[in-house]
Amino acid sequence: MIRKAVPVLLFVACIVASAAAAEGATIGGDIGYYQVNAIVDGAEVSFNDDYKGVTGDDGTLTVEVYVTGTPYTTYTVAKEGYETLTGEITQYPAKGETVQLQAELSPLTIGGDIGYYEVVANVDGAEVSFNDDVKGITGDDGTLTVEVYVTGTPYTSYSVAKEGYETFTGEITQYPAKGETVQLEADLVMTPVTQPTAEPTTELTQSPFPLAGLAGLAAFGVVLLSRRD
Repeated sequence: MIRKAVPVLLFVACIVASAAAAEGATIGGDIGYYQVNAIVDGAEVSFNDDYKGVTGDDGTLTVEVYVTGTPYTTYTVAKEGYETLTGEITQYPAKGETVQLQAELSPLTIGGDIGYYEVVANVDGAEVSFNDDVKGITGDDGTLTVEVYVTGTPYTSYSVAKEGYETFTGEITQYPAKGETVQLEADLVMTPVTQPTAEPTTELTQSPFPLAGLAGLAAFGVVLLSRRD
């Protein structure tokens, strides 16, 4: 009886080992990434109600996922003072790939009508910030339109920055009414290129000794002539 049971036990053990190996391959699978772009820092990010972390100073959070794991279907980004954003996940990263997820949070303002600022810069691709709150990038025409709540806390300053240019900073002294657009100018100046400093040249000065020697010879000649006389 025992001898008959041994092959059965071995067969069961093989099945269990195969299942464990398959599960181990799934758990230790290849890794892909999601990058959540929330614009604001300190926002909590969840995938399918599974908490993933908080956005950093640049408003982003990178989340690792197993490419062979059960795919997530939704993501949520939340921060106090902002409307919670929920989006669908329809793209899944391959091994080593990063998929971008956008999450532009809107500030909560009760009964807030909307006005606009149009930032007009002389360069495209410049980053625009209001009171250090990044609002976006200027387009091909060098402009960016920013929505604001007319009843919200007013911004007081704006800055426009791009690599290779000096950062422009200006004051906001005019505030739009409902549906109104206020223009903000930003004329960026290219960062001056420092030219290498030329090495100082040393001028050669003529030694006074040859002239003194000639004068001495002349005096010696005069003495000789006077003795002959």
